[in-house]
Parts: sequence; structure tokens; C-alpha cells
Amino acid sequence: MTHILAIDTTLGACSAALIKEGTITSYKCEVRVRGHVERLLPMIDEICEESGIKISDIENIAVTVGPGTFAGVRIGLSAAKGMALALDIKVVPVTTLEAIICQFVEEEKGFKGKVAVAIDARRGEIYFQIFDVDKGTFKAISTAEAIPISKIGERITSDLDLLIGSGAEFLSGLKILSSKKYNFPDALYIAQYAEKKLGFAVRSDDISPLYLRAPDAIKPAPLNMIVSNEE
Repeated sequence: MTHILAIDTTLGACSAALIKEGTITSYKCEVRVRGHVERLLPMIDEICEESGIKISDIENIAVTVGPGTFAGVRIGLSAAKGMALALDIKVVPVTTLEAIICQFVEEEKGFKGKVAVAIDARRGEIYFQIFDVDKGTFKAISTAEAIPISKIGERITSDLDLLIGSGAEFLSGLKILSSKKYNFPDALYIAQYAEKKLGFAVRSDDISPLYLRAPDAIKPAPLNMIVSNEE
């Protein structure tokens, strides 16, 4: 089996990993607010060189499709689609929330219960999804949503055992055990997950970003509208 490349740029980090037959051959992760677009492709070159392979040896690509920052989602997806098209290979799409729960189940293999991933989506909202975790495996039991912080309490039921992610700090008033440790996806765990999900790989044209809401940036109003409002 050839290498599978996993990449992520959706939130506050840029990471890339190569995996072959269950073994990570090279991996890099850099926490950064910006500069993902300048760093991602050089990072891919570096991990290929460390693994002793050429980019043309990559057989599949796994990429986070969102939710996340709009620029971050676009950067990762554009790179994955471009490489997949050039190499004529398939892509394994992974959501940001799936990627985070992947890390949790890998690090907490003995955990069994319901876990909510809550990520700070800015503008007073949380990206939120609940998973049923069973000793190293997981399955989604709710859909991914962008929910106003004021309404998160409606999603917190008595059978929910743990809340993880960067959004946990905004939900400290809720009576539920929480962890702020899992703040962004990590290609290391995305690669491990993707190797098990190669059956879900698709052509690059069949992948779409998962945004969950409208962009933060608002299109400026036409000049004539601004003028009329001032009169």
C-alpha cells in the first residue's frame, strides 16, 4: 500500500501527515492563526522528503472539509483537490468535528459514553455535534450545527457525559464535565482515520466544503444605497 496524505488547515493550526499500513512515516503540525496558505505546500514537501517518497507516490488524500474559518477550509480543500486532480487519485473527506473526536477516541481508548464536540465558531456561535464513543470507536448521533451560545443548553441532555473543544470555555456554566484540550483537528489522527475509511474516498469534483453558516465577511452595500441612507 502506498502512502496516504492527510492535511488540515481549518482552524488554528496547519498540519500534514503521511501514513502507510498503519504507521505514520512523517508528520508536522504548527499552531498558527494565519499563514496556512504559505506553509501547507512546503510542509507537504518536507514530510514527503522525510518519508523518502515523491509526491507522485501518494495514493489517497484525506482533508478536513469544515466547518472552520472560511479561508482555512478553502486552503485545505483547494490543495487536496489540486493534488488529487494532478495525481488522478481520490480524496477522503473528514469533517472538522469528526477529526477532533478521532483524536479523543485515540487518546482515551477506554472511554465509553456520549461526547459533544463544541468548537468556537465566533460571532457568538458554537460548532456542535454529539458522538457516541465506545472504547476507541465512535459514531455521530446528531448532525453538525452552528448554534448560538445562548441555545447550547437546549442540546445538553442528561445522558451527555463530556464536552470537548475550544467552545467548552464559553459553556462553563453548564453542569457537565468538559475539556478544553481538543481545540483543532490534527492530521496525525486524520491519517489514521482515513486509512480505515478508504472505501469512502471520492473523486475531487464530488467534495464540497461544510460551512454551516454564511461568511463572516459581509459584502459592502452599493454606494447609492449608502448615500440614500444618509439623506
